[in-house]
Amino acid sequence: MARSILVVESDFDALGALASKLRARGLEVAIADSVSSAVDRARAAPPEAAIVAAEILSGGGLKAKFAADPALARVMIFTLYSTLPERQLHADELDATEFEDIVRRMHALPVRASAAVAESGDVRGNLQQIGILDLLQLLSMNRRSGSLSVTTQAGAGEVRLSDGEIVDAVYRRLEGEKALYRLLGESEGVFSFASGAGHSLRRIVLPTRSLLLEGMRHIDETKRRREQLDSESDAFLAIVPPDTSPREAGQRVLEVLLAPRTLSELLDEVPIADLDVLEALSELLDLGQIRRIPAGAARVELADAERLTVLAALAKRATRAGFRAPVRVAIAASQQRLATLTHAVCRIADAIAPTEMVPSAPVPHALATLRLADGGELGVLGLPLVEAYSPLWAMVLPSCAAVARLDALVPDVLETACSNAGVVVLDACALLPEGHEGDPEQVAWLLRTLLERAAGG
Repeated sequence: MARSILVVESDFDALGALASKLRARGLEVAIADSVSSAVDRARAAPPEAAIVAAEILSGGGLKAKFAADPALARVMIFTLYSTLPERQLHADELDATEFEDIVRRMHALPVRASAAVAESGDVRGNLQQIGILDLLQLLSMNRRSGSLSVTTQAGAGEVRLSDGEIVDAVYRRLEGEKALYRLLGESEGVFSFASGAGHSLRRIVLPTRSLLLEGMRHIDETKRRREQLDSESDAFLAIVPPDTSPREAGQRVLEVLLAPRTLSELLDEVPIADLDVLEALSELLDLGQIRRIPAGAARVELADAERLTVLAALAKRATRAGFRAPVRVAIAASQQRLATLTHAVCRIADAIAPTEMVPSAPVPHALATLRLADGGELGVLGLPLVEAYSPLWAMVLPSCAAVARLDALVPDVLETACSNAGVVVLDACALLPEGHEGDPEQVAWLLRTLLERAAGG
C-alpha cells in the first residue's frame, strides 16, 4: 500500500508542484495550506508523515495541535526548507531541492493517507501549477461554497460547491459526475474560484471524498480501456437494435451507434460515465453487435469535383416531367435501417438535413438534400416498407426518378407502386447489405449508382 503523506505549504504553486511530483513517485499525498487546514485534513484521514514548510512551522501551533490529538500524536513531522539554515539539517528536516532524498525518506515510512484543505479568499491560477483534484480537496476541507471555473483547450467547465460538498459539475455539454470525472483528467488550462451562496441544484450526491477517489479510479481505468480498444483510427456502428442489450449502458451505446461515431463522439453523446460506456462498448464488440469502420468514413464526399459535375448534369436529365428541381430519389427499407441511413446520408459532405422531425409513423419522409456542382441538388427520400402504409407511397413516387430497395419486404407491393408511377427500381439488397447502411462511403456510392440509373446511365 502507498505511503500516505500530508504536504503543508502556503505557496499554492510550490504546494501543487511538490504534491504532483510525490504522487508520480507512488506516494499517496494530501495537501493543506495552513495550520488549521492541516489539522482538519489530518483528523479526517491521519497521514503517516507530514512535510511542513518551515515558514508555517515557525508560526507555531501545528506541532502542539498534532501532539494534543491522540490520533495525530504519532505522525512524524518533517520541516521543509526552501532556503537552508546556516547549520547541518537534522533527521526530521528536508531540503526542498533534494527531491530524491525526500522520496527515499518517505518510502522508508510505514503506510496510508488521503485528501486536503483551503482558506478564505478567492483564488485563480494554472492547472500545471496545481491540479483540479488538489484544488477541490482544499476547498472541500475548508467547507467553501461557490464555483470553481476551469477553462481548458477542449472547453469551459465549472464545479459547484456548497459547504465544502461538490453538488454539481458541468463541462462542455456534459453534466454531473461525468463532467467532474472529465475535468479531473485535465492537466492544462486555467482556473478561478469565486465564493458564493450554496447551490440548490444537486446532481451529485456522493460525499466529496468518495467522489474524488472514484474519479481518480475512473481516470486510470478509462485510459487503460481506451488503450485496449486502440480505436483512434476507427469509428463504430451498431448492427443490432438497441433493445438487444440487457444492460442500460449497452442500450444507450447501441442507440447512439445507429449512426457511425468515433470513440470521442460516442463518449460525448452517451450521458453516462465514460468508463461505463467503454465497458459496454468492449462487451458489445466481443458479442459482435458492433462493428468497426474506418473513422475517415464518418464524413465523405459524394464524389470528386469532376464526377460531381457529371452527377449534376445527370440530375438535370433525370428530373421528372411536371416537377421542379431538385430531382429526388428514394430508398425503400425497414424503419430501423432508414433511421441508421439517415445519419449516414447527413455525414456526406454538403448534405442538408431536413428541418422537420422524422415522423413516428412509417410514412415517406425526407432524409437529406445533397448539393451538387453548378447549383444542382439531389433530394433523398426514405420509404418505410410497411404494407399497411403503401397507399401513401403514391404521394411521393411520381416525383422520384428512381427507388433503391434495400430489403426484401413486400417486394410485389413496391414493384406495383413503382410501375404505376413509372419509376425505375434498383434492387440494392446485395449492393448495400444489412449492417452497412451506416457507412457514409457506401451510402454515397449507392446514391451515385441510383442517380446514374435514374438518368439511364
